[in-house]
Amino acid sequence: MSANAPTHDSAHDPGHGKAHDRKTYYKVFAALGVLTAIEIAIPMVAHKYGNDRSSLAAFTPHWSTSALYVLSVAKAVLVGLFFMHLKFETKWLKFIAILPGTAALYALMLGAEAYFRFGPPT
Repeated sequence: MSANAPTHDSAHDPGHGKAHDRKTYYKVFAALGVLTAIEIAIPMVAHKYGNDRSSLAAFTPHWSTSALYVLSVAKAVLVGLFFMHLKFETKWLKFIAILPGTAALYALMLGAEAYFRFGPPT
């Protein structure tokens, strides 16, 4: 190695060292655990109170499914940002990583529109 070569620490930006802090990973791990517990609880509550006309009528299958989708996207974002280190990448690489998810969401919306417009396939 030459004397002018940058060291490993100087080659990174100053905030990059915080990325590998164990406390951050433990916090993300705890958040994923809480989100998973909520995902497990939602179907149980929906099954118990889904047909009831009580104050928990918000847990109908439609809303519980939507909540599960939102929670899974949140978990995927946490995993992508911290464990796949996308939080510390360039904007261009983040765009490339987000593009397939955007395309999948668009395809899902088109499928939902076709289903509600024309009904289920025969």
